[in-house]
Amino acid sequence: MSFSHKVVLVDYDEDLFAPRGWEGEFMAKEGIEWVEGQWRNEADVVAQAGDADVVIVQSVRKLLNAQTIPMLKKCRGMIRAGIGYDSIDVEAATAQGIVVCNVPDYCAEDVAEHALSLILAAVRHLGVQDRLTRNGIWLREAAKPTRRLSGQTLGLLAFGRIARALAHKVQGMGLEVIVYDPFITEETAHSLGVTSVELDELLERADIISVHAPLTPQTRHILSAREFGLMKPTTVLVNTSRGPVVDEAALIDALKAGKILAAGLDVFEQEPPPADSPLYAMENVVLTPHTAAYSDDAVDDLYRGACQEAIDIIRGKLPAGAVNADRL
Repeated sequence: MSFSHKVVLVDYDEDLFAPRGWEGEFMAKEGIEWVEGQWRNEADVVAQAGDADVVIVQSVRKLLNAQTIPMLKKCRGMIRAGIGYDSIDVEAATAQGIVVCNVPDYCAEDVAEHALSLILAAVRHLGVQDRLTRNGIWLREAAKPTRRLSGQTLGLLAFGRIARALAHKVQGMGLEVIVYDPFITEETAHSLGVTSVELDELLERADIISVHAPLTPQTRHILSAREFGLMKPTTVLVNTSRGPVVDEAALIDALKAGKILAAGLDVFEQEPPPADSPLYAMENVVLTPHTAAYSDDAVDDLYRGACQEAIDIIRGKLPAGAVNADRL
């Protein structure tokens, strides 16, 4: 079969996010060739995608960068198969007139569920209780200190789709929900049953803080030593967004010093964390290996969304997930 257009998936994480197998047939019906692989150096990316109309990357490896992007001469669109798009050099793509997209509707429910799981696990110290019990140590005092969620205040750092899904899930749990997001209005917050506050007020009031901010120059280390100093010593911090949004060294110091009570982390500044990371030995930290976005349903949604965006770009339609449309 001859094709008039080509879409190349240059890299993906095979452990959880491999393509589903139907993508080639799906794209062929649109007259588009689908090529997938794991090309993890710049020369291979250029060789494989040099004639592609659209390039997709699922992994967070920074393969679409200022060196490779100008060499992709036919490229009209780049898609991060995910929500965060910091693995694509948006400025370099914009300079070449290339639209950059994410898949904004993907995994909101899944990450919200994972964030809620981390909240419950951290608040009730489930990780340490499980480890002790499995090792034959019947230590009921390991449940201390624990408070019921009802009556506590949940602070959401950013209020996009995932945070909104989490707010919806906890509505019946008796939590007050406050949010910090400079891009939403008080009216929008009120209509969704939450209260908009400034960052420092959120840090001071919240019993639980769940981080949902994308990684940008403005959000990198938005939570650092000063911010941990504003939190209650009983605060639980959960991060399912991007590791560098939180200053990990400052977080470790805050946990050691008792400035906050506990943390639940799915993302880290370095992934996986180095073997000597103090996080591994901390009983007041629940760790998961960047899996919040995963479910079988979510992966199907991910590739369906990315394929449809590629089709839209080739057909001359601006996808809903375009992140640099205002600069092209």
